[in-house]
Amino acid sequence: MESLKESLHRAIELLGDEEAHELLDMVQHLRKGPVIPPSRRGLASDPIFSIPTAGAAFRIVQPIDGRGIPASRLLVENRR
Repeated sequence: MESLKESLHRAIELLGDEEAHELLDMVQHLRKGPVIPPSRRGLASDPIFSIPTAGAAFRIVQPIDGRGIPASRLLVENRR
């Protein structure tokens, strides 16, 4: 039975140049690990803040019914 690395080597031999380039980019990204900006790194050490994991699900928030045109719509119209 061949090892996982041997199987991967054999699969790489069958890749085209473009696929090999994509795979190399992916491997380089994996080796670097996640890039955390300094601002988030600083917040992570503060016990008041909690940074959700990458796959965190957020609850859906219903907008408040109010009078007049919503500020978000006014902002979009202003930008146009």
